[in-house]
Amino acid sequence: MKHRSKTPLVGSNGRIGNMGRNGRIGSIGSIGRRDALGLTALASILALAGCGGGAGDSVAGVTSGGTGSFSTGPITGFGSIIVGAVRFDDTKASSVADVDDDNTDLRGQLKLGMVVRVKAPAIVGSAADAQTIEVRSELLGPISRVDGATLTVLGQTVSVTGNTFFGDGLVGTSSLAVGQVVEVHGFVDATNNTITATRIERKTLANVKAFKLQGYLRGLLAGRFQIGDLVINASAWAAVPSGLVLANGLLVRVRLEPTSSAGTRQAISIRAVELEVQDRDQARVGGIVTALTSNGQLSINGVAVDARGAALPPGLKVGDRVDVQGALVKGVLVPKDIKLDDEKDPLKFELNGNVSSLNKTAKTFAVRGVTVDYAAAEFKDGSATSLVDGARVEVKGVAGADGSRIKATRITFN
Repeated sequence: MKHRSKTPLVGSNGRIGNMGRNGRIGSIGSIGRRDALGLTALASILALAGCGGGAGDSVAGVTSGGTGSFSTGPITGFGSIIVGAVRFDDTKASSVADVDDDNTDLRGQLKLGMVVRVKAPAIVGSAADAQTIEVRSELLGPISRVDGATLTVLGQTVSVTGNTFFGDGLVGTSSLAVGQVVEVHGFVDATNNTITATRIERKTLANVKAFKLQGYLRGLLAGRFQIGDLVINASAWAAVPSGLVLANGLLVRVRLEPTSSAGTRQAISIRAVELEVQDRDQARVGGIVTALTSNGQLSINGVAVDARGAALPPGLKVGDRVDVQGALVKGVLVPKDIKLDDEKDPLKFELNGNVSSLNKTAKTFAVRGVTVDYAAAEFKDGSATSLVDGARVEVKGVAGADGSRIKATRITFN
């Protein structure tokens, strides 16, 4: 693999930076972990909300001045794609790409549980035509531990719930083993280095260009730092965007060499988790609260939220899963509604398409490559005897116990 030459700048106080393309130099200062944890996300909120005409002045009923919509969350259905109860026509999107690899075209490869960011015109009712779709898995690397409903991958804890969907032939965590490489989509609680998985896929190491993870940078010293329990070396040739100042407490996404050396991983590139800066009249965000202040400013998966004009759910805390609707103003989500999700509540999945691989003995079939268990389903405009390969159906249900299939609750014939 070829790497762009960089001139590392490392001092005894842990400062590190690289010469950017425009000749500017990024540097790092030392900040205590207690003071810095969550500093970057909250500083972004304060700075953006403090701008004239910013989020603090936009409350319920006041639009952002932007146009269109922005939505982020896991894919919960197909027939187009469904994100946050909105049906987006993905065939209209000009780009469907991996946020960490702009050259990757993922058309036709979107899967249930993948976390995406969708930009679209205004949502009318519960539908819109997607303009762009960004896929952003949170973790890709080898498993170092499997312990019931939790995994350890690249020093991060992955929590598997009843809402986690497994792909590529996996049947729950029982089909995973130490040393296997997995890609994890989900909600990041970077403060605790925990990811609540919405989808887990197994990967072949030979086909992986780089490992990746997201989290708070800490323990910065002499060109090395940690995210969770993983030690990362960035002193040699890691690509750091020009002008980015790395510091303890910064929320970053890091791409890593697949090989390790002396217990460390070499960084290929480091970038801050970006805000969505374009104003949008409609914004819907589903994820984990990653930072929270006493006056109602918070961050959800790195998206800044100014909730001073909205009612927060009682007892809301970092790590809670929420769904927020509002408007984006100068990069800050101004909510009209904040809903606290119970992790025990199952996500509702929906599939629209033609029946294939019907197995009446096992009471299963497939729609768009997803296995459906119809043993306990109710039927509308037909019955179980109406099921044949090629029949067009709408399936509603929840993830099965092992996360490998949909357990249908209702099947409607179209």
